[in-house]
Amino acid sequence: MNRFLKFFILGMLLAATASAQDAHFSQFYEAPLLLNPARAGFVNGTFQLTGVYRSQWKEVTIPFKTLSGTANVNVPAGKNKNNIIGIAVADFADKSGDAVYTINHFDGTFSYHKNFGADFNRYLGGGITLSYASTTFDPTVLMFDEDFNNGTNTEIIGSTKSSYFDVAAGIEYNELDEDHHLNVGIACFHLTQPTVSYSNNAESMIYRKWVGNVGYSLPINEKFDLLPRAAVFIQGPSNEVIFGSDVKIKLTEGGSTDYSIYAGAYYRVGDSFIPRFRVDMGELSFGLSYDFTTSELKKVSQTAGGPELTLIYIGKIKGISAGRIYNPRF
Repeated sequence: MNRFLKFFILGMLLAATASAQDAHFSQFYEAPLLLNPARAGFVNGTFQLTGVYRSQWKEVTIPFKTLSGTANVNVPAGKNKNNIIGIAVADFADKSGDAVYTINHFDGTFSYHKNFGADFNRYLGGGITLSYASTTFDPTVLMFDEDFNNGTNTEIIGSTKSSYFDVAAGIEYNELDEDHHLNVGIACFHLTQPTVSYSNNAESMIYRKWVGNVGYSLPINEKFDLLPRAAVFIQGPSNEVIFGSDVKIKLTEGGSTDYSIYAGAYYRVGDSFIPRFRVDMGELSFGLSYDFTTSELKKVSQTAGGPELTLIYIGKIKGISAGRIYNPRF
């Protein structure tokens, strides 16, 4: 194996070790299971279906594309149906680079939230996620030194696929009523520290990733709500801090159908500025954000990062009542 191939495999293993191993979204609260397994079950209806698509670095190289789909179910539990059982399944896919390096992540999550407090408006819960992940790349599109010297490539690549099982866990506190919603959580991903390998002689352990999140819904008046949010991701030598706020504008008052618009801005420290817009139309929500690069990469990307789209459907199953649970759109 020549030096180029060794560096190529090492580079991909390092990428797998870093935050690129995990799905990466600017609208992080629209992908709650990436924040904390304990967020399974905290949905507005009986169930919630969420799709997120992200594309970035189109101006610099072949775009990195990330797609996720999540089904999240809320099941009332306990004697008075005030507790919450959360069940969720998710699929995350990343495609990046000239070699079409692809990561597929399949997750199953279970959570339980205990209701307490004099007003039955507080929840303390925990969740666990079991995952299966597979990674692949296409070596046929790679160029080695032999391709330039004599046109014959004799490189032997041991494997183009790798897979592993993984575990994540988290806890979260929620306090909510008709006027506000506070949530604070902490989670750890890659608890088993699995390894990724494409050769018998080289493998890389995935660092544990710690995630902390906080969010608050604060009414300004009858028409406007302020929704500040923040999250911290720490994984080995890498870290990410993102914070910002939306302003929710209520277009309808009362009734069974909610029509609202959101406008907000977020900042990923040392990396990007992110304006965001969202529309709630009854059971459907549509969100759009765009990353404007603020790091050194702005010199080659012309400040462009990439768009991110979200689509959410909230459903209710007849006969399943949430009791006294109130789940605001947050």
